[in-house]
Amino acid sequence: MKSALLLSTALLASAAHADVLGLTAETGSFITNDGEDFNSYFGVAIEHPIPVIPNIRLQNQSLKKFGDSNLDLSYNDYTLYYEFLDGLLWLDLDAGVTFRKIDDAGNSDIDGTYPLGYVSAYVSIPGTALSVGGEVKTGGGSDADITDTTFKVKFQPLIFAGIEAGYRTVTEDFSSAGKYEPKGAFIGVFVDF
Repeated sequence: MKSALLLSTALLASAAHADVLGLTAETGSFITNDGEDFNSYFGVAIEHPIPVIPNIRLQNQSLKKFGDSNLDLSYNDYTLYYEFLDGLLWLDLDAGVTFRKIDDAGNSDIDGTYPLGYVSAYVSIPGTALSVGGEVKTGGGSDADITDTTFKVKFQPLIFAGIEAGYRTVTEDFSSAGKYEPKGAFIGVFVDF
C-alpha cells in the first residue's frame, strides 16, 4: 500500500511538470565525406503529459554518395522515449528505444529494421539562450553493430525557434555488408512549441 502510494505520487508529480502537449521539429544538413557530401535531415518529436505512454520522435536522415561507392545508408528512426528530467536544474534527460529502418533498394544485405537504445541529455546555460548536450543511439541486434553519436549546441534567441549545430559520427557495421562510418558537422534550424 505504501509503495503504491509512493508510485502514484511520483507519477502525479511527473505529470504535473510535463508539457501539456509539446511539439519540436528540426531540419538541416549533415556534411560528410570531408565536406563533399551534403545530406539533409529532418525530425519531429511529440511530447505529452501521460506518464505511462512514451513520447514519440520521428527522424529521417539522407546518407547518399558516401565515399567511393553508390551505397545509400539513408534511414528513418522511430523513437519511443520517456522524459526523466525536464529542465530540473537546467538539465533535460530522455531515454528510450529507437527502431532504425534502412531501405536500400540496391543492397538487400542492409535492408531491415534495427533496434537501438536511446539516451539524450542537454544542459541549458543559465542566463543565455544556449544549451549544450548530445545523443547516443546504439545496438543493432545480431546482424549489425550500430552506434550513432551526436554532440549539439542549440541557440534559441526566440521563444519558439532557434539554430543548432554540432558533430555526428554514425558507425554501422553490418555482418553481411561491412563497416561504414559517415561523420561530420551538421547545421540546422528548429522550432519548439
